[in-house]
Amino acid sequence: MKTAVFIGRFQPPHQAHLETITRALSRFDRLIVVLGSAFCHPTPKNPFSAEERAAMIRESLSESSRLHFIPIADDYYNDPRWFGSVRAAVEALTGPGAEICITGYHKDESSYYLHGFGDWPFEPSGVVSPLNATDVRNSYFASSGEWKAMVPVAVRQFMEQFARTPSYSRLQREWKTIQHYRSLERRYPYPILHIATDAVVLAQEQVLLVERKGPLGQGAWALPGGYVELKETLLQAALRELREETGLALEARHLKATQAFDYPGRSLRGRVISLGHFFDLGDTPPPAVDGQDDASRAFWLPLAELDPHQDRFFEDHYQQICWFLGRAPHQPALSQTKEPL
Repeated sequence: MKTAVFIGRFQPPHQAHLETITRALSRFDRLIVVLGSAFCHPTPKNPFSAEERAAMIRESLSESSRLHFIPIADDYYNDPRWFGSVRAAVEALTGPGAEICITGYHKDESSYYLHGFGDWPFEPSGVVSPLNATDVRNSYFASSGEWKAMVPVAVRQFMEQFARTPSYSRLQREWKTIQHYRSLERRYPYPILHIATDAVVLAQEQVLLVERKGPLGQGAWALPGGYVELKETLLQAALRELREETGLALEARHLKATQAFDYPGRSLRGRVISLGHFFDLGDTPPPAVDGQDDASRAFWLPLAELDPHQDRFFEDHYQQICWFLGRAPHQPALSQTKEPL
């Protein structure tokens, strides 16, 4: 029995995705679809949950009993660990000794993962299409009707219904803000690089967070932080943003570690590199905090509640916390993957 693995974000699933899945089901005994960027806070780039994407794909097929789904969270700063998470999740379904291959289409440099699984060979899907989900999303949030011909009927019906929800309205406002930023950047003759700082503050096994109230990531949980001003150091910027957003005034002596978080796609605002600053207050009781500036509230989250809420976090802030804690992002299971193959 041969199993094919098809990896993608499917935000949303479009006609070329469906053709690839249909061909794979005709060629292989079973197909596992890996849903990337799972458990993210909804953004214009990742508007739909893993469950919603799986449902859209299933409803686009006449028969899907040999189709299974695995959600995989992003792990921007440790590629080998991400590959290991995919392998472990797939092999947990197929069992030991299964014959497994990777299928799909080598589109561009972002398709490097197709050849990263060692003894799992890459078998091209044979589907070559100019369709891409970015164009679908841009048309969708621009209130254009062009996207409707790019997706299967079941996907179109879901997206039309979603467009009548408050979630769509929030994402559309965020998309328009991002387009405004892009239009400003296009006026410059060279790429613009932004520098930001974030503060990871621990006290008695709790991490300090804020809830965003601005046009980007509204309602998402985030680390206190922001852009560096022209006449301050990175540490000064981190301490200033921490004080402005939470009212917490720390000193440089509280700093335990720093780390640059530079994944190119970490922010929809553009090319933003953030230097994370780790402050550990140890057994000191969490100080009183108050959401200020562009934070609607500030609060302390017990580390025991971190993983169950990873889909609430802005950008890569959950991953930053995991980095300083020395642990991998949690990989929850999708309910549809629990049955044995």
